[in-house]
Amino acid sequence: MDRLKLIIMQFRRRSLPEENIFTALSLLKGSKGIPLFSENWISNRPINIDDYYHYVEKIGNKIESDVLAGVQYVNENGIIKSIGLAYINGRVVRSCEKINPSKAVYERKFLKSGIYIKPVTINGWKIGCVACVDIFYPEISRIHAINDANIIYNPASIPLDGLNLWHSVLSTRASENIVFSVGVNNTRTAYPDGRITSGHSIAFNPHGDLILTSGDQDVALPIILDDKYFDYVERRWAFKEDLKNKYSKYYKNLITSLTNKNHSIHTKATF
Repeated sequence: MDRLKLIIMQFRRRSLPEENIFTALSLLKGSKGIPLFSENWISNRPINIDDYYHYVEKIGNKIESDVLAGVQYVNENGIIKSIGLAYINGRVVRSCEKINPSKAVYERKFLKSGIYIKPVTINGWKIGCVACVDIFYPEISRIHAINDANIIYNPASIPLDGLNLWHSVLSTRASENIVFSVGVNNTRTAYPDGRITSGHSIAFNPHGDLILTSGDQDVALPIILDDKYFDYVERRWAFKEDLKNKYSKYYKNLITSLTNKNHSIHTKATF
């Protein structure tokens, strides 16, 4: 693998999807790298899944780059889900689904639980997407590590009073799995309960050390990940080695369950 240049896309969500696409393209103007988006950066309401595909493809074509397009509420055949898409090698692919809808923002009343999706590959790097609150469930990141993820990517909507915990968990996920972890947050965007997201997107290396953080401003923030860091950490720590050799067998039934499209129930909601 070569070094990988990413661009953290943190900005305030506007009212219309087209405004947010314009903001994204404006922030990316002149930048080189793979943009990573947050949760529901297009809209805080479910959009048609075909529209999501269209917006992601539009950005990828415009900047002529691969794109990790966060996660978004979508309506897919009358069912509301939170799914992630990526634009890789000229086509749009599904990169993740939210497995555990948030209790705090009432997602369990309308959102169908998603399924586990294996890491996507970009330039030889395997990137496991973990949707927002799913980062607090260590099993999902562990399964990504079993599937050889190099990066845990967490598109999120985290309010100000949750930032310290979120940052701590991302550092832990990086070190316990010997991966880079990158959390991309909305900023200055209202929660359903009135709390405000506050940006401070963040990245940690496989040692759990902070390598980048933002403020609460709208920003396209570049970061370069160096694969040589894996050798340094893996010479010192056996966490991933032991996970694969000793403990991966205990995850087999869980992986089967989380990849079964019939593992969850859903309710339909009116927005």
